Amino acid sequence: MTIEAFQWTGGPDQLEDPVWICEAIRDRSVVFEDAGTDGITMRVSTLEGVMLARPGDWIIRGVEGEIYPCKDSVFQASYVVASRPADSAGAPALSLAEAEAALETQTAPRITQDGITAKIASTEYFRSRTLTICVVTMSNGFHLLGTSACASPENFDQAIGERYAYQDAFRQIWPLEGYLLRERLAASAAEQHGQDDAVEAPRVPRVGAQDTRSRGEPRP
Repeated sequence: MTIEAFQWTGGPDQLEDPVWICEAIRDRSVVFEDAGTDGITMRVSTLEGVMLARPGDWIIRGVEGEIYPCKDSVFQASYVVASRPADSAGAPALSLAEAEAALETQTAPRITQDGITAKIASTEYFRSRTLTICVVTMSNGFHLLGTSACASPENFDQAIGERYAYQDAFRQIWPLEGYLLRERLAASAAEQHGQDDAVEAPRVPRVGAQDTRSRGEPRP
């Protein structure tokens, strides 16, 4: 269920109000009391009667157009944002080469292209007209499929098709390897945490005692 809502401040810092709350104010289903004071309240007429909202509360418009207030703590526990403004826009600030160079300076565990390539046991290619299919078999027996299709038959080149099909299969390995790395890191952290929390058991004294690349990669 998706609803619309805004957090009411009760003051001049409320820069913009949704159209639906403005209409409710005009038809008097929403009225204010003690406006201009610290005790300002919003009285909202609902199907259950008049509900009181105070600054900081959320004003919600339900799926059927009904309007009602909600305490901030209840709102935060009950709803999640369905959409939000983008963090940035436009072309990436770094080129691919710059990003890869920056990654080379990182010292924390990470997935690398050479590391993935070392886990590839074999690569096979199949062609159907201008469609190229790449079957990558990992050292553990897992298979991945990559494809490449040429829109204009006149532009088809088998070597190019193999390269793009291989890249299509290869890129699917990254998230799988990322998941495995995250699992290992989480297990290591949990083990370390357990060691840190461990309390040494009391001793009972005894009497009298003290990468290489796969040859299946498509030809350049």
